[in-house]
Amino acid sequence: MTDQSPLTHEQISDIRNRLADPKTSAPQLREIALQLLADSNHWYTEADSWRESYRLAKGMSDDELNALIAISEATLMHPRPCRFPDTPDCTCPDAA
Repeated sequence: MTDQSPLTHEQISDIRNRLADPKTSAPQLREIALQLLADSNHWYTEADSWRESYRLAKGMSDDELNALIAISEATLMHPRPCRFPDTPDCTCPDAA
């Protein structure tokens, strides 16, 4: 998590296992939470930067970009057995 690369499925599974382990101490849980928060903050900041750059390059308003994203997500079909967009919850192993 410290190299600021996206978490893999294996890393996420490892974190879940560490959180579920009754031997994990409170300081260790705090460390995991702080690392996840830092990682999340980094990637949200990165995504916001790319989104704003794209919006400016296309000469779009925030509302136009939001509408484009909403239409794209609403029409995106996911592989079976996922029922998105018929239901709001995506059950894909990798969120599409």
